[in-house]
Amino acid sequence: MSINSLSNVISYVTDVAKDANYIATKLDEYRKLLTEDLRKKGKTITLEPPPRCIVVGDVHGDLITLTKILSRIAIRTVRSGDAIMVFLGDYVDRGPNQLETLLTVLELKLRFPEYVYVLRGNHEPPRFLIPSPHDFPEELIMRFGYSKGSDLYDQFMELFNLLPHALVLEREILMLHGGLPTINYRKSDNIQEYLLGRNETEQDLILTEVLWNDPIEHNIVSLPSPRGAGHLFGAKVTYWVLSKFKLKIVVRGHEPANTGYKLNHNKRVITIFSRIGAPYYNTNAAYMDVDLTVKYWWKNPEKHIITL
Repeated sequence: MSINSLSNVISYVTDVAKDANYIATKLDEYRKLLTEDLRKKGKTITLEPPPRCIVVGDVHGDLITLTKILSRIAIRTVRSGDAIMVFLGDYVDRGPNQLETLLTVLELKLRFPEYVYVLRGNHEPPRFLIPSPHDFPEELIMRFGYSKGSDLYDQFMELFNLLPHALVLEREILMLHGGLPTINYRKSDNIQEYLLGRNETEQDLILTEVLWNDPIEHNIVSLPSPRGAGHLFGAKVTYWVLSKFKLKIVVRGHEPANTGYKLNHNKRVITIFSRIGAPYYNTNAAYMDVDLTVKYWWKNPEKHIITL
């Protein structure tokens, strides 16, 4: 099916989502693409900055808000390569259209593989760290029955392991779902090592922090997180990361915000939250649309945030 707008993808995946066998076929396509992407680019992707970067935060099954965001972005913008789109994770759980939302971002990745990036969130979990609530498997079983629903869930879990953990635009932005790791603060020489761990022992610990950490407004390294996983990272970590790896700003999701976004650490950490509704009841959702050709754009990042 050809599309003439990004939001048209949603109509297509709504039909896909009705048929478990069709979903399984699409998952094979997505898996092959993500496997090749992982082979070429790794779990932490590093790119030269494009002219424009569009960032979507947590969606959690809110297909209505996702449709509004996609309808505001001209398809030629992504098709031409003038911009990249980055999704920060948390496509499933809690919302009414979890499956359609997840399929939408994966289908966009399939159709624009060099310009759309789908990052892993804590609700696209490794098996050793399942969030609560995690009602996505129940959603699949309710729709397709226990056998087919459970099988699809296993396939999605395999696919989640292929999603990148972070995306770096050199000299500009670090994007990830949760937050900056703290256990290897001031111990890493390059950003790949910092975001993935220096050895096998660190890998799961670092992934937990990348998916679960939150910023705290104190000039410290870390505190235990009230979430029960990950840590709260302080301004010391942010300033070290930005200085060490020559970056301007960190963009992440993971936390609800009443206005759809919030700023921490002297505007050097930006949280984007792109859904509306229970259980958060935030007034607005938001996404970022950054013109990277503007000098010093990062000093007033809120000018590049669009609220809905």
